[in-house]
Amino acid sequence: MKINVLSGKGGVGKTSISASLAHMLSKNRRVVAVDCDVDAPNLGLCFGLTGDDFDKETVSTTEQAELVEEKCRKCRKCVDACAFGAISWDGGPVFNRFLCEGCGACQIVCPLGAIRLRKVENGWIGVARGDFPIVGGQLKVGQSGSGEIVELLKQKAEEIEHDLIIVDSAAGIGCPVIASVKGCDYVIGVTEPTPSALSDLKRALSVVRHFGMEHGIVINKSDINPGFTADVEAVASEAGIPILGEIPYDRAFVDALVNFRPPVVHKPGLKPVFQKILDNISVLSGLDK
Repeated sequence: MKINVLSGKGGVGKTSISASLAHMLSKNRRVVAVDCDVDAPNLGLCFGLTGDDFDKETVSTTEQAELVEEKCRKCRKCVDACAFGAISWDGGPVFNRFLCEGCGACQIVCPLGAIRLRKVENGWIGVARGDFPIVGGQLKVGQSGSGEIVELLKQKAEEIEHDLIIVDSAAGIGCPVIASVKGCDYVIGVTEPTPSALSDLKRALSVVRHFGMEHGIVINKSDINPGFTADVEAVASEAGIPILGEIPYDRAFVDALVNFRPPVVHKPGLKPVFQKILDNISVLSGLDK
């Protein structure tokens, strides 16, 4: 079973909640946690892990165009065909590796086969092993293909013996989020009682509904704006989305990150709050079967 944790907006506590749930579930299940934010991975930091703690392998999920100069007759067709502005002209075509998406349009229109696509090492994936395995990866600066790397991360997690996979999504609604949501069994949407967080969560849950997945909401920092918390509850009720739990603001979340621990480890008094969330998830997702 795969449970996805997403938020839409960054900074609402999604990764701290993912880490705490994974830690608690690992006590009686074989858990694998996956950090699917390959632009800015932070899940490992919640357990005191850095990139050096991962058993890494480089990956090549994208291609980029390059010129075969001896074949080029300077017809400029490639420049006109590039929708990304990645090809400029300086007496001949010049390819910008930071703009090229590897779509292959330039290769198709070139009448002389003067353009080829080459594989690019655009990131790494790996596994770190502590109390339970954590799968993570990172996109290289200036490279594309984050969604494809997320797919590889999920495949890597599936290869590890497990009962349950916790997927920590990136913020937003882009390729990494879509790739992380796809194929999951249940989605936890994390928000806080602010207009921007709720707006972004609605956009993220539209992706979830596109895939027809069961989902619920966790309201973090629920007591910082009680009036808007009530608004979030009303929106959820109207949409038929269950509230899985509400977590009051607690400085322990900040202190836990400073000390590289999940909040529920740093402050065991938080366990009842997270247990209630897990109990609700178990009933709604079939996790308890």
